[in-house]
Amino acid sequence: MRTGKIEMVAGGVILATLAGATIAGLQYRNRMKIYNRKFDPDAVEEFKGRIEEMLYSGGENGEDKGVELILRSGDELLSVHMGPAWYIKHQPEHFKVGDKVVVRGSKIMHNHDQIIIAEWVKKGDLTFRLRQENGHPAWSAWSKN
Repeated sequence: MRTGKIEMVAGGVILATLAGATIAGLQYRNRMKIYNRKFDPDAVEEFKGRIEEMLYSGGENGEDKGVELILRSGDELLSVHMGPAWYIKHQPEHFKVGDKVVVRGSKIMHNHDQIIIAEWVKKGDLTFRLRQENGHPAWSAWSKN
């Protein structure tokens, strides 16, 4: 009888471990879908402006959130999607509200809104590269740990 209880406990531990690994994998896949939005290399433009606001959206905790700049370019407010917060915060270049920047990115439609998926953001002599020219994210080779 004792052997049966040990097997049940061991089976439960294995099942819980597999379930946890599956959930973690699904969360990772969903997070990557958010950050790897469709980048269209044929729709790349440069935009100049001043950062009006910095937003952190999506994800359940700060590390999983994406960073979005609201850029005032003339009379227009542009939504510039940079990438995951965990990647952005580990970079030597940081941006703040009021900074004048140049953004190169792909202008696309997302949820009925025009947004810019940033390839790079430049402030003064600093250039913060987020993607290659084909849109491949710079953080795809990074791990959060």
